[in-house]
Amino acid sequence: MLLMRPSNMKKQIVLALTLVAALFSGCNDENSVMPMPPEQPTPDPAIRSVYPNAGAPGSTVIIFGENFGPTLSENNVTFSSSTAEATYVNRDILIVRVPNLADGDYEMSVYACGQVTRAPQMFTVTNIP
Repeated sequence: MLLMRPSNMKKQIVLALTLVAALFSGCNDENSVMPMPPEQPTPDPAIRSVYPNAGAPGSTVIIFGENFGPTLSENNVTFSSSTAEATYVNRDILIVRVPNLADGDYEMSVYACGQVTRAPQMFTVTNIP
């Protein structure tokens, strides 16, 4: 049988209690959750140019830009307050049909990714008889 001196036994008990306390405090759920990295902001969409810049209702217009939504349903294109039908999209190009509008100049806007951007120039609708 191994006999220990009382001072060594006290040190071992204190050491054991310290280890147990450290283990229990390390199991706290709040300390074990890794913080999530901050979300990267979505870049704003931008219209660089529109081709052509005039056309009849139903004609096709190509919108060149950047940061458009990845699917047709994530992009809403308007000619002033009239919605255009989008037929193709990728990150930098949107293709739409001119809505049925009267002759005149219309502001084009793209609503994508929760943001709105406007074309740098007006679009002219010309109804050809």
